[in-house]
Amino acid sequence: MSEHNHDHNHSQNNHASRLNQLKSATGSIYIKRMMHDEATVISGSLTVVTQDPHFTEIVAEALETAGAKITELGGIIGHIKATTTTTNTKMISVTDESAMIKEAIDIKVVIIIAAIVFLVDEKTAGDIIRQALVSVRKTAKG
Repeated sequence: MSEHNHDHNHSQNNHASRLNQLKSATGSIYIKRMMHDEATVISGSLTVVTQDPHFTEIVAEALETAGAKITELGGIIGHIKATTTTTNTKMISVTDESAMIKEAIDIKVVIIIAAIVFLVDEKTAGDIIRQALVSVRKTAKG
């Protein structure tokens, strides 16, 4: 491998690593948009910390609002889907022979969104999905 290729690959690895850090940073919204044939494809992610164990319903409401905005613009929704992965921390402490369990109040939620829409341009569709994630982030902080 030539020195040029090594440097180039190393730089790409650093870029990918930095991108993954940004995508997983709490509060950071990541959006990627592209056209595929006639479809606008949007993917996105957000990591938040909340104390609401029913936070998934808030995400669902934000996606419904995004869907309504796309429809209002004359768009057709192929799908808007999201996964949420929650992590809550528990500490188990044993003194002598008895165990005590303490649970952290905060819950970490990772949200990943994929949307396919038609008849709405790439920028507009991306902005709508971004706004959905912004509203979710505001609710988490609230």
